[in-house]
Amino acid sequence: MNRQPHRQEVHAFLQKHFGITYWDFAIPNGSGNETYFVNSNEQRYFIKIGVQIERYQAMDALGLIPPVLLTGYLTDGVSIIVQAYIAGRTPSRKDFQTQLEQIATMISRTHHGAEVKRVLPEASSNTYRDLGLAVLTGIQQRWEAYQAQVPEVAEFVEASLADLHQQVQSFQGAGLVASHNDICNANWLLSTDGQLYLLDLESMTRDDPAVDIGAMLWWYYPPELRSRFLAIAGYANDEAFQFRMRVRMAMHCLKITLPREASFDTFDAASFAQELTDFRAILAGQDNPQGYA
Repeated sequence: MNRQPHRQEVHAFLQKHFGITYWDFAIPNGSGNETYFVNSNEQRYFIKIGVQIERYQAMDALGLIPPVLLTGYLTDGVSIIVQAYIAGRTPSRKDFQTQLEQIATMISRTHHGAEVKRVLPEASSNTYRDLGLAVLTGIQQRWEAYQAQVPEVAEFVEASLADLHQQVQSFQGAGLVASHNDICNANWLLSTDGQLYLLDLESMTRDDPAVDIGAMLWWYYPPELRSRFLAIAGYANDEAFQFRMRVRMAMHCLKITLPREASFDTFDAASFAQELTDFRAILAGQDNPQGYA
């Protein structure tokens, strides 16, 4: 699969706006949108193609992502953004725990950023139940495209989806936020000077705050740190929120095993059963099987 369909146009875009003829290109790890690291004459940038410019600008205004330096459109109408290159690495579990206050604050600012929420599409409903059911329907449709390739786990996944449907039906309450919706460690960057940034905003929607908070707590924070995180992020540590976090996290664990539309994701039937490890654990009411050390 060609991961560089716009490379020549990107080169021309850089030449036009920076006045530099020669650029080195490198493709980052990952399988989302078309992306590049580029550098020339000690100038280095990160480039994304085909993204929603407005949400990047809104998050940039809050200082939550690497600065957006330039935006535009290529000849076929696809969008391009140029961000500052930030030297750093993916945070570890220890980093998440030592930076708890900063991370909880960043998520809260994302969730309640008025301009971020404004540029996201309107949701079909404001209730946690309706939004959860809509997301579950999307997961079911993605699963049906690959179900026949993994007959050894098909019955388990089908039964689990039916159970999740019943659980989502019992959700109560309303109040959507600007949810990142894919807030795993791969979508955070810890710079060499200790600053944290969020990455990859393509999955952002107006959704239940339990989606982001549940993922962060279950993946990276042991039970003894969760009340503090919730207090800083501004969410009540009550049974209803805990229940929604667990159910939405189970949905997310299944969703991320299935290829995304308009991405470079692939489906590996041979490893799919192993990729359900987190899904099985959260369904069983267990903590992250990888632990929190």
